[in-house]
Amino acid sequence: MKNKDGLSLIELIVAIAIVTLLAIIGLPSYQTYLVEARRNDAINTLRQNQLTVENYKYQYGILPTSGQVTLITTSPQEYYTITYNRVDDDNYTLVATAVNGKSQANDTGCTIITLMSQMSDIYPADCH
Repeated sequence: MKNKDGLSLIELIVAIAIVTLLAIIGLPSYQTYLVEARRNDAINTLRQNQLTVENYKYQYGILPTSGQVTLITTSPQEYYTITYNRVDDDNYTLVATAVNGKSQANDTGCTIITLMSQMSDIYPADCH
């Protein structure tokens, strides 16, 4: 019997092929996970702003103008900008818009995520 030290070329090629195949399968799943995590970052920021606005409304009986409360204007990971629009004394919208030039700008269907006071839900629904 021969004494083997290390791997043969065939064994090395097979091992590299297996690792490559696993990377090809795993990378899209990981990228999808990142996109969804960044969406959740924006949604959590919308919800935090919603709490601030609703607390003001509870305390003063009217919705604040944008200058009357301090709202978060960028998601913590900075993939979304957040805007507040007071529609009237009882209605408002909070909108998260994907920042151009960042990866979330390519998130089909979820570049703009809206929270409306009347519905208290996130739209489009596929974004969460």
